[in-house]
Amino acid sequence: MKLIAAKSWAKVFVENNQKHRIEVTAELHSLGDQAPYFSITGEVDRQAKNNRWMPFLSGCIHEEILQQFPQLKPLVDVHLSDENGVPMHAYENAAYWAGYTKYQQRDISKLAKHLRVAEWFAKDLIGYLEHHYGTDFDAVTTPAMAWAGTCEDNEMLEMWASQAKLAKSMLNVVEEVSA
Repeated sequence: MKLIAAKSWAKVFVENNQKHRIEVTAELHSLGDQAPYFSITGEVDRQAKNNRWMPFLSGCIHEEILQQFPQLKPLVDVHLSDENGVPMHAYENAAYWAGYTKYQQRDISKLAKHLRVAEWFAKDLIGYLEHHYGTDFDAVTTPAMAWAGTCEDNEMLEMWASQAKLAKSMLNVVEEVSA
């Protein structure tokens, strides 16, 4: 793993009359020849009656991270996105959540979350895609290719790049990175 940038946050808090501590780590890193990508994870321990810290939660605990550190939302937003802010498998997953595969019915909420847009905009993107590419996909124009064109035409790449720039600034990345 090649670590490009990392930053950590920690605090102790009380919830349900029990003391907890949370440690959060956000990184921009790459594995092997892979393009750099963002991740943000956390660990929550709770204090037992004997004052020992016991593991409570860990991993991709974004809801808990945002409860304690709402200012980290820009980093949570780009979790598992590449250095340019493009979500992992952006176009394939968009096709999946939009219902253009035999495996999944359309789920606007999950599509919007994946693309990091409002639900009304996700619906508009589907309308744009269907108007410009139709719904009869084949090996020449796959659903993922149609989503790539739709996202590019609707300035999603610029939006994602802006989100990545903010996340990089939070990690103190001062220069452009590439694998």
